[in-house]
Amino acid sequence: MDPDVVPAKEVMPEDLQVVDAKIRDAPVLAHFWERLMAEEAPPLFHVGADGGSRAESAFRRMLAQPGGYRGYLLVPDHSRGGAPPSPAGFILGSVYERLYGTPSRAGNIMHWYVVPEARGRGQGERLYRALLEWFRTEEVETVEVMARVEPSRTAAWEKRGFLGVLNLLVMPAPWMQK
Repeated sequence: MDPDVVPAKEVMPEDLQVVDAKIRDAPVLAHFWERLMAEEAPPLFHVGADGGSRAESAFRRMLAQPGGYRGYLLVPDHSRGGAPPSPAGFILGSVYERLYGTPSRAGNIMHWYVVPEARGRGQGERLYRALLEWFRTEEVETVEVMARVEPSRTAAWEKRGFLGVLNLLVMPAPWMQK
């Protein structure tokens, strides 16, 4: 799939399907990650000059470990004929064992993005449910997400059943500050 292909302006929900992301889809995931960062990068974080290529390399490494990472793409249903599928979104998660304590098996929602043209039609929910199903099959005991601190985002995650349990505090390394 070509990451430079822009989805059609009018994406209909019945024309989209959720498929497993493959290693070959790493450029598409990197493209969506760049779009996600352009829309909502947290303070102190930005893509940078080589961020896209570094993201692509990271996604290749992650997708090569199907027991630890799983990605899903939202693509037009190519069985209906027409142009090759242009992705409309993705979600990426990981599963890991905590070093100590219980619950020990955790699922992490790492990145989740749907193009603006496909939003508001339940497509992001379809990606979310696919990832949750993978977490279920992997016997995950807790699901976590690191989200930007904003009342609307916090409320959206809490509506899904998430609880705020930790704060991630970030600062530039003192030797990097000018």
